[in-house]
Amino acid sequence: MIVDLGASNGRVIVAAYQGDKFSFDIVHRFDNVPVFANEGEYFWDILHIFSDIKVGIRKALEKYPDIVSVAIDTMGCDFGFVSANGRLMGNPTHYRDESQHKMAEKLHSILSEEELFELSQGPCNRIMGIYKLFSLKERHTFEYEHAKYLLMIPDLLNFLLTGKITNEFTNATMTLMVNQKDRCWEEKICDKLDLRKDIFTPLTEPGTNIGPIRESICKELGIRPINVVVPATHDTASAVAGIPVTQQDKNWAFVSLGTWALAGIEMDEPFTDSRVVPLEFGNEGGVEGKSMLLKNINGLWVIQRCRQRWNEEAGEEVSWNDITKAANEAKEITSVFDVDDEEFSLFQSNMPKTIQDYCKRTGQEIPETMGEIARCAYLSLAMKTRDCLHAVYKIIGKDLELLHLLGGGTQNRLLCQWISNAVGVPIVAGPTETTSVGNLIFQLLADKQIASVEEGRALCAASSNLYTCEPDGKREYWDDIYAHYVKIVK
Repeated sequence: MIVDLGASNGRVIVAAYQGDKFSFDIVHRFDNVPVFANEGEYFWDILHIFSDIKVGIRKALEKYPDIVSVAIDTMGCDFGFVSANGRLMGNPTHYRDESQHKMAEKLHSILSEEELFELSQGPCNRIMGIYKLFSLKERHTFEYEHAKYLLMIPDLLNFLLTGKITNEFTNATMTLMVNQKDRCWEEKICDKLDLRKDIFTPLTEPGTNIGPIRESICKELGIRPINVVVPATHDTASAVAGIPVTQQDKNWAFVSLGTWALAGIEMDEPFTDSRVVPLEFGNEGGVEGKSMLLKNINGLWVIQRCRQRWNEEAGEEVSWNDITKAANEAKEITSVFDVDDEEFSLFQSNMPKTIQDYCKRTGQEIPETMGEIARCAYLSLAMKTRDCLHAVYKIIGKDLELLHLLGGGTQNRLLCQWISNAVGVPIVAGPTETTSVGNLIFQLLADKQIASVEEGRALCAASSNLYTCEPDGKREYWDDIYAHYVKIVK
């Protein structure tokens, strides 16, 4: 059983493994809706999330009584605290909460981005857990000062399920508190920033079986105890583990298209050339000793916020198909923006107007219709992807030859085609549930059904409906849009 929690929704999925392939059945879907409270702080509603996970587990076992195990993966960066007597200490703060972003300048006055990269090898993106932890310390919050354990979101959910304390490696790297070369917490960072060391526990590697669901939860749900496996709990690490790589002879990169677009390259070890720091690239923990050199791009968040506004204005749900169709049929407006600009990264109640105001301020044609605004958002994401991947490959000294697109965003064929056109390389898109594939791979490894991630990737290729995109041949057209993008954003 797979529990895949993203930044906007979650799924509970049952996988049927037949030896040479697998199939998925989504038995429960739920929204993941953060909450503003306490003078504008932004929180994950962790108990609501946990309640929905329990509902999904019960539904899954009612439909498939012979389920062997369950594993949880989630978005990265965020964490909660547990007291010495095993009680949850408040709702975890969201990575888009303004307080951690406001503290970044003070943090880097003590520990520079270059030094933090040297110690952690990670990208100095302001969503990372270190900025939150430093903010909580500086504000003398009760949970920071009195907690016994710091647990990343999936570790916290595993604790609520089993009572076991774990800190899984891939998600822990999203704090920027881990030395990825040594695969352990980096005490020098704590010393520099005067952060507590005693709230961290030894890191757990993906594929570890931590034992059965608590007896009290089994009684509550009317289920038998099943084992909980720790996968690569960071959803990006799980997604990369699940990539159906079939062309190992090519220089391939990946983009995981979700609320965040994670653009990166799988490496045999952390890449330590500091020239990637200004590009906001860095390493995040991979599996089987590997590393991921990547950048967190503010992906489908912008269009998701636009859709929320359009739903409110229409008084009904506007489908993604309607939005994509409108973008495809819209006037060929070439207005663009940097999706990572702060005004697009933070919560906006009216994202379409934010885009229009930006275009007006930068002297571009103002998109008016839903289709024009969506076109602007999709073009901007395609151009950002090109900008990031070409820049990092230049530092690595290789040519990008193939791009794997993963995740829910691959359902948008228009966006995938535009990314292929913009980047100028062929694309293999899918599967949609690549993160869930990676999650399953580690449950199969824990159960000794397969021997390696590579074997799991071959299973994915045999089990998935993939499609390819080739650049449309209009190189000059896409180069002109990119030149305009560079002029506007840089």
